[in-house]
Amino acid sequence: MNNYAKLCTQLALILYNSLNSIFTLITYGYLSLMLLATRSLLFYLGHYPNVVVFSTIGLMLKALPLEKRIRFMRFGVLISLFWLRITCNIKHIVHYEDELIEDQASIILSRHESTWEALAFHSIFPIQVNVVKKELKRIPFFGLILIVIESIMIDRNKPFEAIKNVKREGRKALLNNFWVVIFPGGTRIRPNEKSEVNSGGAILARQENVPVYLVAHNAGEFWPKGTFIKKPGVIKVYVKKLNDAQSKDVASINLETKKWLNRTF
Repeated sequence: MNNYAKLCTQLALILYNSLNSIFTLITYGYLSLMLLATRSLLFYLGHYPNVVVFSTIGLMLKALPLEKRIRFMRFGVLISLFWLRITCNIKHIVHYEDELIEDQASIILSRHESTWEALAFHSIFPIQVNVVKKELKRIPFFGLILIVIESIMIDRNKPFEAIKNVKREGRKALLNNFWVVIFPGGTRIRPNEKSEVNSGGAILARQENVPVYLVAHNAGEFWPKGTFIKKPGVIKVYVKKLNDAQSKDVASINLETKKWLNRTF
């Protein structure tokens, strides 16, 4: 009977400790989630007014040359990235496999996981024009920014027209010494999800005979698509120059791009 009582006591103690651990984990998880939500809210409370201010002033500067308008908007991007770091503790580091030739207009083909890269690339790479889906211009104030910086708008439901637009407007941007940023996957994907590669970027590269840089990153781990909450951490960006892009056909460029964008680092 004595041994039975000891056994019951031990089992009760194990059960108590288990329940206490579960309760602690739930409590900690809830508090941690609340903290992340609060920090994310603070970010948006600073980010959205920043968007409103810069889009409004940007419209007033529409008569200025495009380069000056983009440089002005880049200052707004830097403010948002600084505020993101302060509120959500999200930083980034860039690993260059090859040196950027900054004074030569080039094409960037990048993985697309988050809103983050649409902002941060303006602080990482030279003055650029982005290829974006036309639906984004309907977003209040953000759409005005896209118009002010003359982003290349494409209709994903009309792929042939989209390619023609990328070829025409991309050529114009490159001739004016702007870099062109393209997300060949077409839409944001989740971390570790395989990215598809559409041919618009490769076709533009073949047409214009300019350097091409491939960009992979893990921004979706910290600023996931379709979620309010952001997680603290360091976003890693990996940049590689596509060697001999001028001598490659569209299929070869797409194949190398897909390998790099889906590479595990």
